[in-house]
Amino acid sequence: MKRTLLSALASLAMVTTLVATTGSPPATAQDEDLPWMDTSLPAPERTELLLDAMTLDQKLEQIFNRPVYNDDLDDGVPDNGVGCDFTLIGRHIEGIPELAIPDFRMANGGTGIRGGDCLPEPTATALPAQISSAATFDRATTLRWGQVLDAELRAWAHQVLWGPVLNLIRTPYGGRNNEFFSEDPYLTGALASQIIRGIQQRNVSQATAKHFVANDSEFQFERWTAAIRVPSRAMQELYLLPFEMAVKDADVASVMCAYGQVNFTYNCESKPLLRKTLRERWGFDGYVFSDRRAAQSTVPSILAGTDVEVDEAPEWYAPALVKAAIRNREITEADVDDMLRERYIKMFEFGDFDDPHTEFTWDQLEDEMVQGGTHAQVAKDAAEESLVLLRNERELLPLNAEATESVALIGARWFAGEATLPPRSGDRANNVSVNAPYEVTPRQGLENVLETLGSDAQVTYDNGTNVNRAVALARRSDVTIMMLGDVARETWDKNSNWQQENPSGGPGGAANEVPDLDLPTVQGTDQQRLAPAVLDAVPNTITVLKTQGQVNMPWIDKVDTLVEAWYPGQEDGNVVAEALFGINNFSGKLPVTFGKTDREAAYASQEQYPGYPEDTGSPGGIGRDPIPGAPQRVVRYTEGLKMGYRWYQATGTEPLFPFGYGQSYTTFGYSDLQVAKVRKNGKQTGVRVGYTVTNTGDVAGKEASQVYLRLPKAAGENFNRLVGFEKVDLEPGESRRVSTVLNAGASNHPLSYFAPEDPDDLRRWADGKWTTPKGRFTVFVGGSSEDTPLRRSVTLDVDKAVKAPSQIKKPTVRPRPVTSSTRARITLRVVSAGKPATGEVRVKEGGVVIALDALDARGRAQVRLPRLRAGVHRLKLVYTGSAVSKRATRTLVITVRKG
Repeated sequence: MKRTLLSALASLAMVTTLVATTGSPPATAQDEDLPWMDTSLPAPERTELLLDAMTLDQKLEQIFNRPVYNDDLDDGVPDNGVGCDFTLIGRHIEGIPELAIPDFRMANGGTGIRGGDCLPEPTATALPAQISSAATFDRATTLRWGQVLDAELRAWAHQVLWGPVLNLIRTPYGGRNNEFFSEDPYLTGALASQIIRGIQQRNVSQATAKHFVANDSEFQFERWTAAIRVPSRAMQELYLLPFEMAVKDADVASVMCAYGQVNFTYNCESKPLLRKTLRERWGFDGYVFSDRRAAQSTVPSILAGTDVEVDEAPEWYAPALVKAAIRNREITEADVDDMLRERYIKMFEFGDFDDPHTEFTWDQLEDEMVQGGTHAQVAKDAAEESLVLLRNERELLPLNAEATESVALIGARWFAGEATLPPRSGDRANNVSVNAPYEVTPRQGLENVLETLGSDAQVTYDNGTNVNRAVALARRSDVTIMMLGDVARETWDKNSNWQQENPSGGPGGAANEVPDLDLPTVQGTDQQRLAPAVLDAVPNTITVLKTQGQVNMPWIDKVDTLVEAWYPGQEDGNVVAEALFGINNFSGKLPVTFGKTDREAAYASQEQYPGYPEDTGSPGGIGRDPIPGAPQRVVRYTEGLKMGYRWYQATGTEPLFPFGYGQSYTTFGYSDLQVAKVRKNGKQTGVRVGYTVTNTGDVAGKEASQVYLRLPKAAGENFNRLVGFEKVDLEPGESRRVSTVLNAGASNHPLSYFAPEDPDDLRRWADGKWTTPKGRFTVFVGGSSEDTPLRRSVTLDVDKAVKAPSQIKKPTVRPRPVTSSTRARITLRVVSAGKPATGEVRVKEGGVVIALDALDARGRAQVRLPRLRAGVHRLKLVYTGSAVSKRATRTLVITVRKG
């Protein structure tokens, strides 16, 4: 790609201006030998040609991750710290040159490019924490976020980004909460879909929605083996919903099945999850990775639909094991074809075969990544939009630069002495993150702002290791800014006492750890002593939190001025200082509730978090593999749907700070709520909500307005659900009309609830259907979940849509000829009202169903037939229809040769 094209990232119209620099290559002699390289053919046909040409041994080398030395990307000198050196945890599927199958490389994470197929780690834009993206409540910002990831992933010659993370923040203990978006499924799904669109919209980079599903906590190195019990409604309406939105709204290319045994089945071998829900119900047409060491079997994982095993080396998908399963007739080679088919289709669609990534192109991004460049500006804008003003009771903010001669900056080095970047490792003793092109420390940011405002005030930094010294500095300074933070890491939930309980910091001492929400001691800075001492000495202290959400603050009543900055990324110093001095206004909102205690909501009891070791019949234990005879940690989501702000509303409990909350230097008013029924073809299909937001203050500001809905009593929900949001930028006195449509058929099911067939049988959690109740729906509009001044009800009776005619198109049979010793495949497409249909296709012979398959998002199906006897077979193809599409049939006659 060209630098001039990448510069278009500065505008939201980048998708229309960023195009591939190479067109389809002309047909060559190679196309005759490798017909799947004919770019005039559609991706599914090219895939079938390739699969037909592959040997079983070749196929089996393509279903697992195995690190290799990338000599094509390296400088020719292995392990010299330059180019692309080998790493044991490389994310790589080796290509097959004789078949023109390219190497397939994956990188990890969603807040910057790191953790890929080789070392050293690249220099890449260090975006804020993922939770920061949700705090923006801004779709445009998150789209640009995804575009940055796309461009830099391609520059590193990788094809897939394992992210974003769509798990929900169920408790404030989770070690990876900073990688999650929110406690709310709709906010998570909407903004994650924007990032996925940004990553994929050029058809160059592929995104992976992870971790599928209910991988919400780390359990002190026990996440691999823990048993999670989730009620059916909570599973469907909360934890699965963001993934459903990513599949239906953003067409995510791949999904990663998660650790944990959820409702008695490990995720990566769960047919209810990967077959019935993901493919059949949602129409997913991509492929499935396992998380690293998440697979726990060979045959069950293959039959469930896990396409690629990820590990340092194949364990369950080792060729010998898969061949043995074929010999034992537990699976067939056609099942292996199924494991490859969707990934190859995506690789053809995203240009991986026709334009392999064979060189680094970071030099083309130099102008974008320097301070002030388009990528750097996205990082700055995202951090700025995410800052949340929680308290400003004495109206000390914005600070007055003219009246300030001295500033005391106090806090541990990780939070106040350097830019706070999202952590990217499990090492709690170090702060490993993306290698940023530059970082702005808090002190540098304050000095930059003071200089801009014409002040020569002195900024003095103290790391707080000596509390008395820090207090003395605060007392003699005009302004005191104290920055406090938590330590969040993969594999470890939050624990301020880990250094005492587990001095080695490794899994050997994990059983001694007890997670808590206290502020930890960091690099000699005892934050629990520091905070109250400074606040007692200087009540006007400006307190800035750099946390991934709620922490214990027993001194909170002493705090008059409080900001949540999350982990702001490379522009930390500038964005925080600019907000404190009023150059920029606060506009972030909390994507999580801040509770008052460390035991409430979905973490009120130990049964809910972190669970108890139990004898379940399945081995558990600490570490990456189940330990025979070890009890299994069982965590029960007994709160059901009452998670996050829903619990506070259902129980009438007042949180410290509610979901969606955030102050500004201005004020906003809401008025003129209108709620109207939406009809199509004379039928009710949803609700249109309109309202006006006005800036009633004296300065410009942005307000993230929020729409909540309460369903009729039949739904059994005594709480609201977020169903819409929009951020508006208003000058003083300016008003803006906001409108949103709540469509009954939308991917987030705003008007519906899930009715399980048997709510008491968790093994049947996937059985049931979405139901839209009749009755009174109440709309709430305002600035947070607990501040909704506008309210109006509407009675709805959403009718079933009139079903459109359907047609089965272009059924083709492969391979040719069909013999009695082979299992043929019928490829077809079903359209309804000119659009891809959803649902299921069945193949009947003599009135008996002999095969079936679910339609994918493009209305396609690949139906694998059983072995048929030699002769002529008259088959009936039956599309079973859906809520909006009529049933359709078609006859297909095939001749089977003896063989």
